[in-house]
Amino acid sequence: MDLVEQLLDTWRRHDAILHTLLDGIPRGGLKALPAESRGRDVSRQFAHLARVREGWVYFHETGERPDIPGFDKGKGPTKVELRKMLKTTSKLVEQFLEQALRGEARTRQFGRSPVRWLGYLISHESHHRGQIALALKQSGLQLPEEVSREGLWGRWIMGK
Repeated sequence: MDLVEQLLDTWRRHDAILHTLLDGIPRGGLKALPAESRGRDVSRQFAHLARVREGWVYFHETGERPDIPGFDKGKGPTKVELRKMLKTTSKLVEQFLEQALRGEARTRQFGRSPVRWLGYLISHESHHRGQIALALKQSGLQLPEEVSREGLWGRWIMGK
């Protein structure tokens, strides 16, 4: 595999881990908040990730800040809505990343480095995965063992 394909595979693997986490959220878990938090519940954490992905791709392509509507304070997005948002925005990131890695598009900021932007995206989303896991734990909810161990960590290590 050439370096571009390795980097795209890294993005796909990271995105698959995020989907594994979403699928493993127990009943009622989308509404969980970290203790003493007035921040985003679990559903809005996932929605935030999709919005950030879309926003960065838009910014790289246009140089302008996007105006991406959020969810109101009432009912948050469902798993079905979140899966769709994440799938759509993952493809946007992958397509732009491939173009940038091949020199057909350019990243703005990040030292104009698509690899650094990829590192940022993975770091940012991993931070929020930790917040999601903490919110669930502090709410008395638990991820299935195969999700928390193999799904979130094993996928980085395993060949496939």
